Amino acid sequence: MKSASLSLLSCVLALLLSACSSPKPLPVLMVERLNWMDEVALAKQVKSLPITDPVREAELLRTMTQRGVAAGLKEENVRRFFTGQMQAAKVVQEEWLLQHPKGVTSYVMVPDLKLTVRPALDAIGQKMIASLATPRSPAAAAAVLVEAGQRLARAGFSKAASQPALEGLQAGLAP
Repeated sequence: MKSASLSLLSCVLALLLSACSSPKPLPVLMVERLNWMDEVALAKQVKSLPITDPVREAELLRTMTQRGVAAGLKEENVRRFFTGQMQAAKVVQEEWLLQHPKGVTSYVMVPDLKLTVRPALDAIGQKMIASLATPRSPAAAAAVLVEAGQRLARAGFSKAASQPALEGLQAGLAP
């Protein structure tokens, strides 16, 4: 019985590890990243921080570009990809603030930007680089772009937010 349990446990662990190691599709990661923007907007609103943070944005762009180049991607493609994702994130934050000019009315735990949100976004960024670095044909890249547009629309993101994200994706997927 013990060996059957260990064998089953080994199989489950192997499945989990293989699921964790394969990169998520870019469209899924784009939606995942933008889904964090309500928390980002709330945290910034509570602390009276502006949506735009040029220093943080430049640092993030530099770091992601370096990581992308290290993964074998073209510097310009990575820079344009993340510029698009950051622009989309700002639009989502602005939209959230317009919908919640006085914040939230019920008790909500405000996430910590440094301890919770940014580490999660950095992890998603790393996964985005891994997914961008996955070789694909022009036809497969076009399919990724279509899927991203569909996923962003299904997730309820506005055209104003989706457009820069998709333009960034297109640039990131360019040969």
